[in-house]
Amino acid sequence: MPYLYLVGSVFMNASSSVFGAYFNRRNDDKKDTSAFYNCLQMCSVFICWAILFAFDFSFEIRVLPYSLLFAFFYSICNIGIINALKHGPATLTSLFVGLSLLLTTAWGFLFWNAKFTVFIGVGLALVAVAVYLCLYTGKKDEKKISLKWILFVTMALVGNSGCSITQRTQQVAFDGAHGNMLMAFATLLSALVCFVIWIRSDKTDSKIMLQKSWSFPVGAGVCNVLLNIFVMRMALTSLSPSLIYPVIGVGGLMVVTLFSLFGFKEKLKWQQWLGIALGAVATALLSL
Repeated sequence: MPYLYLVGSVFMNASSSVFGAYFNRRNDDKKDTSAFYNCLQMCSVFICWAILFAFDFSFEIRVLPYSLLFAFFYSICNIGIINALKHGPATLTSLFVGLSLLLTTAWGFLFWNAKFTVFIGVGLALVAVAVYLCLYTGKKDEKKISLKWILFVTMALVGNSGCSITQRTQQVAFDGAHGNMLMAFATLLSALVCFVIWIRSDKTDSKIMLQKSWSFPVGAGVCNVLLNIFVMRMALTSLSPSLIYPVIGVGGLMVVTLFSLFGFKEKLKWQQWLGIALGAVATALLSL
């Protein structure tokens, strides 16, 4: 069962990105698409967790600090990604956000008593190379690196790692209990943040996007909920964090890359094929 959760996490992680890619392709001429997309996605995420929380109600006031921390990391992650894409190269932005899984794995070695082996060391090194090769297009981006971009991409990287670390820490601390409460309160706060950002944005095309493209952010939200459920389930299994987070990150990237080839008809360069192969090898090494 733990490995089924892991496989499911890979596909839910990839599906969320695919929904976002489809939405961008349909609305590339619309205004403030990111603010609208994040708002609708987070509202759908909150509704799902609120329903789960209502049917499996358990309240523990000591969980609220974890919810606040998760909401903080989730919010700065989304804000960081949106603004990093405005102030710097999209390729490097995606690369650094993808590398956040290495921070989570490193945290596991320091605080979760995860065992470090030679195979894990080599696997993590291959993870970094695989992520870079899959995202590298060979084209020179005209945008220059700025201090603003460095700030925002750091926010996204730290936020993405912080979400995973906070969620797993809470589940271990409470023996797998109150996970729905953690996420319900955290996503409520995150949804409010995204709603405020959308309110302050240019809402000229919001009605059109709601009518024609609502299913993409909602679908991404549902996939995000399922991903978090699977991660929480794995927190109390024998699977090591050194396996879980790299596999989710690299596996999801590999699935998205392949989907881009067959679904979006995008051509892959030789280095991207090499990245997929190295990702498969890295996954095998991390599972030893």
